[in-house]
Amino acid sequence: MRILQRIGFGLAASVAALAALLAVWNLTSGSPAIAPSQESTATFDAQALLVAVDGDMAGTAYADGKLHPVADAADLLIGVDLKSLEQETFRVEASNSVMGWPGSAALSSDGRFAYVIETRGQIDRQVEALDNVYLEMPNGSAVTTVELARNKVVDTRNACRRPSSVDVAPNGAWLLVACADATAELAVVALTDGIPSAVRNIDLNLPDFTARPGVDEGLTYGMIHPDGAAAGVIQTNAGVALVTFELDDAGIPRSAQTESPTYDGKWLSVARWTASGEYLLVADVAWGPKPTDAVFNGNGAVHAFALAPQNDKRGVVSSAEVSRSPEAIELNAAGDLLIAVNMERTYLPGGPLAVIPGRDASSLSLIAVDSATGNLETVSAPVGFKGILPEDAVFDRDGDMLAVVVYQDHDAPRSHGWLEFFAVDRSADAPTLTPTGRQLPLPRGAHDLVIQH
Repeated sequence: MRILQRIGFGLAASVAALAALLAVWNLTSGSPAIAPSQESTATFDAQALLVAVDGDMAGTAYADGKLHPVADAADLLIGVDLKSLEQETFRVEASNSVMGWPGSAALSSDGRFAYVIETRGQIDRQVEALDNVYLEMPNGSAVTTVELARNKVVDTRNACRRPSSVDVAPNGAWLLVACADATAELAVVALTDGIPSAVRNIDLNLPDFTARPGVDEGLTYGMIHPDGAAAGVIQTNAGVALVTFELDDAGIPRSAQTESPTYDGKWLSVARWTASGEYLLVADVAWGPKPTDAVFNGNGAVHAFALAPQNDKRGVVSSAEVSRSPEAIELNAAGDLLIAVNMERTYLPGGPLAVIPGRDASSLSLIAVDSATGNLETVSAPVGFKGILPEDAVFDRDGDMLAVVVYQDHDAPRSHGWLEFFAVDRSADAPTLTPTGRQLPLPRGAHDLVIQH
């Protein structure tokens, strides 16, 4: 009931008030239908997948504050060998959190190291519930480096206040970390032979814009441009801007300049550069700063922002509507097809909130991408599948398979998560997506994916 009490309803009136809201608000549809699975002979063409796991909370704790702690749970980085029947190959403890958009793990350019950021710190397993996870979960600061050949943590150091995403520069010489710090929004982590050696914190002097004070200051996402001398960043889930860097002799940013953000869209999550580097594709979950904004939300979208460093074009040039709450997006290797991972409203618990549609299934949407023009076109109806908080997805090397990571099962807050595999068929006029029925169990809290080619 906490989410209802936070918007001004007393406990006794909550159910009646919710019923009244539903009566006047147009909840047009429930969850997308669960798509039937079909066996596929395709294999996931990659060396391995890395999965980040948050051991601290159930996926529905956002709404009701109930953590449903699991006694032996831990924050983990897990390796999955896709050449041996999709089996785990290692588990390493590395502090991370689902309380940020997907982007908490990255792979070094030579594939030897993984970098994991700590958006929120860990909490004692004896704590059963919090009044507000956003305000009470401890802030994180660390970036952890794991050497994959030895499955061992080789470095842990502070990057900044509440790091929200991590990306690796094309030259492999540095990491870009977006930070929830309005006076030092970026951390540049210099790498020596793949291992962090120094941290430079950069103040971008962005306009003072914070929709949720105490929750979303600074940057909520950042991704390095393919040329390595710029980055696209998202300010407090609302503004998109281009940052250009002055690089030192080692190709590492020593300073940065930024433009004023453009505030298009409703509530922005993650971003990907097109293959041309001309456009930044940004997912829009279509929420807002109030708790009710993630309860009565409509369909989300993906926007293409003209943001090329070489010219002055700015703003949205194309948008594609998808289903509700597309927290994650990912491009295939060819750069012409994008997947949107729609959480729907699966983050809502049962009880009185069970009357709200969209809790029973998540979904996927396919979008065709024209890298030259930025044009986006949704090419399939949402493909429904079971699972709460599917937080991330990756295409394999040749783009005919997709892996999606699921946080936990429905109405079972201590249940495990899993990887689910889908086949991508491009033999017809429009691409289609089909669940294969293949799943790999993972601990509860699996939320971020990195592919090892």
